[in-house]
Amino acid sequence: MGTLLPMESLIFNGLSDAQRTEVVAAARAKQLKTHEILADQGAPARTFYVVEVGYLKLSQLSADGREVIARIAGPGQAFGGIVLLGHPHYPVSATAMQPTRVLGWPQAVLTALVEKYPSLRTRIVEEITRHMTDALERVQELSTERVSQRLARTLLRLAASGGRAEGAAIDIVHPITRQELADLIGATLFTVSRHLAAWEERGLVQSARGRIRILQPAQLQALTTAPDED
Repeated sequence: MGTLLPMESLIFNGLSDAQRTEVVAAARAKQLKTHEILADQGAPARTFYVVEVGYLKLSQLSADGREVIARIAGPGQAFGGIVLLGHPHYPVSATAMQPTRVLGWPQAVLTALVEKYPSLRTRIVEEITRHMTDALERVQELSTERVSQRLARTLLRLAASGGRAEGAAIDIVHPITRQELADLIGATLFTVSRHLAAWEERGLVQSARGRIRILQPAQLQALTTAPDED
């Protein structure tokens, strides 16, 4: 489970404590079970969400029916910013990776709030821009980096956004399967499993039942620039 309070989200930067309280009070809370779908790709985009506790997997279906994971949203992070821009449909599906609680602002409520607090609009647009930049970086990585580099980089990103340090090691706190890792980096399950098994033998990571612990973050970081491992 995450521990970041929603009022600490970057979305609320620029608001006073009283204003943040007002904005959060205007939201509707929703509790999701593991694997429960919050929104389907292509469904009408009517609500903007911020994760309070837990994690959402944001994914798309490719033309051949394969799931492509766009990103994972954890505590304090947003989903559905396109509601503010008037986009009619959600471009991705949002699915709970574990018991998850979100706060949702219907479009009319959100519109009233950003008119009252322009900094809120600015932060949501910044969030959308950040996600677009991240997506472009991942596309570039797909065309320029080897699988081992992409996998190492992705594990470190997950640790940075949803990790818990235990001594020198870092636990990725939310469950993530090897198939989901493969979907994140555009690789096959076989290739991801092979790399993880090799890294476990070298003492870099531990992986079991959807849980991953990074034992040697510095050595994993070195792999992101090592072109000779496949």
